[in-house]
Amino acid sequence: MYLLGIDAGGTKTHCVIADETEKIYGEAVAGAAQHQIYGIEQTRRALQEAVDSALKDAGLKLSDLAYGVFGMSGADGEEDFALLTPVVQELMQGIPFRIVHDAWIGFYAATEEEMGVVSICGTGAGHAGRNCQGETVQLRNLDYIMGNYGGGADLANKALHFAFRSEEGTWDKSLLEELIPAVFHVEKMAQVCDCLLKEELTTEQRFQLPIILFEAAGQGDRVAQEIIRDMGYQEGRYASAIIKRLGMEAEKVPMVLIGSIFRTRSPYILEPYLAAVHEVCPAAYLVLPDKAPVMGAIRIARKMADAKGT
Repeated sequence: MYLLGIDAGGTKTHCVIADETEKIYGEAVAGAAQHQIYGIEQTRRALQEAVDSALKDAGLKLSDLAYGVFGMSGADGEEDFALLTPVVQELMQGIPFRIVHDAWIGFYAATEEEMGVVSICGTGAGHAGRNCQGETVQLRNLDYIMGNYGGGADLANKALHFAFRSEEGTWDKSLLEELIPAVFHVEKMAQVCDCLLKEELTTEQRFQLPIILFEAAGQGDRVAQEIIRDMGYQEGRYASAIIKRLGMEAEKVPMVLIGSIFRTRSPYILEPYLAAVHEVCPAAYLVLPDKAPVMGAIRIARKMADAKGT
């Protein structure tokens, strides 16, 4: 039985074709497929490219697939599914499929538990959870104005903010002032200012700035450490809200952490996250996956195919 799994986000689209034992037969990576950021047409193209390339790598046809699961960043509400479902229907040509928020594929990549909370902190942030009764909560996971915060983009903005304040003397001195200009191929923050006045941050710069932030934190920079710690604590507060809404405060809850920021395994992000969670759920514990999130899509696909008797 061949299964298709997709992990589609704001950075890339990862596609895997595997069997029910999770043996991988084909794999491919395509461009970003986050419709809220890049639009539904780019999402369509990226999904098509990823699936076609993975099938070619596996030496299989679309009709050989038993089931597909699409873990989609931005699959937040009914309006998102209304956009995404016709795209995936056209792509799958009658093969059964399911679209889920990418938080869920991350969860199942990390654990076989049926209850717990999953937090994403990568390009952006997202949170979802399920209790033992099967009830689920998924936060809106949209943008800052609508209550969401977290991820590399927000770290990049804060790193720049406090680097400029360090330079102008309106905040504590920080190594960020010395390290960030290299990202822009200049020598001083005044030149970085000139760059930003002329054009917006590039994708590469947004990728590099959080790396610089963690580098500064590792060198003992207190400003950088505090930026990261604050994000860790805020992400923990989101997760805590899910625990409370699902009535799991007294349970031993697995907290599955996925995304590039959590994958740093830095104590500056993990310790404050867990501290915030322990304020409401003392027995909660961290789970850091050793499998790629796309394998969670394969696990869900296996369960769905088994349920259909495929």
